Amino acid sequence: MSKRTTKRAQQGFSMVEVVVVLALAFVVMGFAVVNTMTSGFNAKANSAMDGLISVLRQGREMAIAKRRNVEVTFTAPNKIQLTVLTLPGEVAGTAIPAVYLNDNAAGGLSFMVFGTLPDTPMNFGNSQPINLQQPSGGGTWAVMFTTSGSFVGSTQTAANLYLTANNNPVNASLFMGITGKTNTARAVTIFGATGRVRSYYWTGTSWQE
Repeated sequence: MSKRTTKRAQQGFSMVEVVVVLALAFVVMGFAVVNTMTSGFNAKANSAMDGLISVLRQGREMAIAKRRNVEVTFTAPNKIQLTVLTLPGEVAGTAIPAVYLNDNAAGGLSFMVFGTLPDTPMNFGNSQPINLQQPSGGGTWAVMFTTSGSFVGSTQTAANLYLTANNNPVNASLFMGITGKTNTARAVTIFGATGRVRSYYWTGTSWQE
């Protein structure tokens, strides 16, 4: 019996055993790489969404605290700009630096809509990445947070935002992600009447807060 055991130990593993072990190792490594990449994309998506929420809330709080309306400009592919609208004859303050999704880093998120995904539960529209429900008409218009915290829009220009007739509450949906990667789909909505901001992420089957 001892001779057989010694002979078996000297022979080592067979080629089939080695191949099976290596195959299993590669499969495990493959899963690990995929999971790591997925986690990395999700981290980028969450960071971009958090950054957008932060700047929107900053704009609302600034409008209330300074008692000045704050215009919000969204520019594709990933830029958000806040501007304090001063009163006529008032000296403008220091310009607020623009904010970019993922700090404008390569491979970061941009404003975009995944055509196969539905609208958010708020149903403010998803026909375009920066979807602003216009109160009336079309054309170029601007949006801002007012001193009461609401989010309003004008179908004309920022210069006309102060006109009472143009201060219509605007509901907004902002969609973002990385092309071809639906797991990075994120959305932020703004309820015009109160300026409340909500965030959503795509689970693979639905939008969840």
